[in-house]
Amino acid sequence: MNRQLALGITACILACAPLAACGGPAQPADKPDPSLAPAGQTTATTPGGTDGPVAASSSEDVTKGTAAIKAGDWNGARAAFEAAIKKNPKQADAHYYLGLVMDKVGDKAAAEKSYKMALDLQPDLQEAAENLTAIYVEGQKYDEAIAIARKALTKNAKNAGMQLNLAFALSGKGDVDGASKAFEDAVKLAPNDANFYLAYAQHLGAAKKKDEAIAQLKQAQRVAGDDAALQGTIGYELKTLHALPECIAAFDRAIALKDNADFRTNRAQCKYVAKDKPGAMADLQAAIAKEPGFAPAHYWLGSWLHEDGKFAEATAEYDAYLKAAPKGPMAKAAEAKSKLAKDKKKPEKPAPKK
Repeated sequence: MNRQLALGITACILACAPLAACGGPAQPADKPDPSLAPAGQTTATTPGGTDGPVAASSSEDVTKGTAAIKAGDWNGARAAFEAAIKKNPKQADAHYYLGLVMDKVGDKAAAEKSYKMALDLQPDLQEAAENLTAIYVEGQKYDEAIAIARKALTKNAKNAGMQLNLAFALSGKGDVDGASKAFEDAVKLAPNDANFYLAYAQHLGAAKKKDEAIAQLKQAQRVAGDDAALQGTIGYELKTLHALPECIAAFDRAIALKDNADFRTNRAQCKYVAKDKPGAMADLQAAIAKEPGFAPAHYWLGSWLHEDGKFAEATAEYDAYLKAAPKGPMAKAAEAKSKLAKDKKKPEKPAPKK
């Protein structure tokens, strides 16, 4: 039940987070995945797995609590672990699991306290150390995270999750070279996990090392196999790097696995910047045919029709966006552009960078 820090991108629900050249300001997704974050940052994941510490449960209450976790009964789990601690305050696993519950429900301060208590009682409890480093990185307490991670790795150098958390901490602190070495070590420990390569690529991208980031994304593609969501995520990362041919190829692969509006809208943006506007428009039209309520596709189709002076068609697409996402991140832009289109005026293009 250890958790590493989440990757900057773990799902591709980002069709309205465009390339800068797509026209208009970059916008966040209408319904962003709660696990998403920009490269170089981190965000909490929910606890993964339910195996917990390797040792057997120390008491009946702990066994009852872990069963409650597996059933998704977090209140019942908390009550069981608190009962275990009341009976025996020195049960390290009870403190660890209580920390896990508090982490899950969002009480980070209580989770931190429980993880620290678990480590005080059992210093080699790797799961508690890993989760505590995650909390520290999320709280930008990088030095504390680094200290705990390095101490844990001296006891278990093959802990891939801890190595990844160390890399996140070093990256957050701004130690580009140190983080790169830590990410390199992490991917060696988990060579078949695409998420590790993705994390490394995000770090490299934030450090403006585009070619190296693309190389890691290609490794992620290699091991992601038939996981459509991961292949789409890789495509999104390539899009943010402005690696246009690679972006289009990645979404080709994702769409072959699972054809949906999100993937097509992302691919459309890469095609548009690559000067394939007809291909981009075709992707958006296909996206809307598949999912008529997918707001970002309507917005971008409206924008590109607007550019071509097709004012009535553009207005219809802006209105479709507003109907699907009246409070979406591009709602104000859609309203403003719709008014221009109704007045048969094109939006002003941003001044070129000097």
